[in-house]
Amino acid sequence: MAITEERIPQIKQQQPKRKANRKLITLLTVFFLAVLIVVFIRSPYSKVTEIQVFGNDLYSKEAIVAASGITVGMQFLNVWEGHVQNSSKQLEGIKEITVTREFPGVIQLHVKEYKRVAVIMGADGKNTILLENGVQLKQDQLAVKIVDRPLVRSWTAPELLPQLAKSLAELSPSILSEISDIMLTPTTYDKQRVTMYMRDGNEVRSVVYLLGKKLTWYPSIVKELPKDERGVIFMLESTWFSKYGTEPQQAVDDAKGDKSTSETANANAGSGSGSADNAAQSGNKPPENHEEAGNQVPNGN
Repeated sequence: MAITEERIPQIKQQQPKRKANRKLITLLTVFFLAVLIVVFIRSPYSKVTEIQVFGNDLYSKEAIVAASGITVGMQFLNVWEGHVQNSSKQLEGIKEITVTREFPGVIQLHVKEYKRVAVIMGADGKNTILLENGVQLKQDQLAVKIVDRPLVRSWTAPELLPQLAKSLAELSPSILSEISDIMLTPTTYDKQRVTMYMRDGNEVRSVVYLLGKKLTWYPSIVKELPKDERGVIFMLESTWFSKYGTEPQQAVDDAKGDKSTSETANANAGSGSGSADNAAQSGNKPPENHEEAGNQVPNGN
């Protein structure tokens, strides 16, 4: 009997088909994901329902949205930041736009614009906005209608406007708000001479390439002046003050100002902005006999 049992072949137990089950699970997962994607695309949640704009000052929300190429109802996942930035290049006042998403359906545009530094009054009476990068924009095409920047009048050298914009952009908003009007008043020796009328009643005479450096010290200079006294503050290679009402003396001041800046102006005309920086750094020597010109004030160097 024992011999008979040994001769009977034993049946092997079948192992579960694990590989086949894994493949089935994978296929089912992919299928359901595809179904979910199709359902999402066809649902209202896949569409852009709202476009929000932040950080805009120059342009209206409508102008930025139109330039971005985004429309309500387009695919939510089809909004790309690179495309928005390229489309918005037509708005010269925009430096950068970043895109964020909020589910469901909200697109947020974060705008960074170039700073407004001045308003230029044209010969036809129409104003243009001067930006920090030197670009001029027509004010009637912008959202900004209030003249809250210095007003540039009688400017006969358009080639100097980019340098003026660069210099004004270096000033803090508080100092920029102190300037009422800016006029180009070139002299024999210096074609970059400007006259600025301040809101406190003083007048400042300087040169375009020194404005960013010199005007930073304006508040501290005014504090050093006699109380309730107004006049002309010269911010050239040195800084001094001449009281209003001394017309002959102001003519002497102008002549000495020309003398003190003539070498710098000639060097600047020959070598460009690099020599202007060197001139600004060498502005510690006051003009000869400056005591005759008026009250010496700190030159801010």
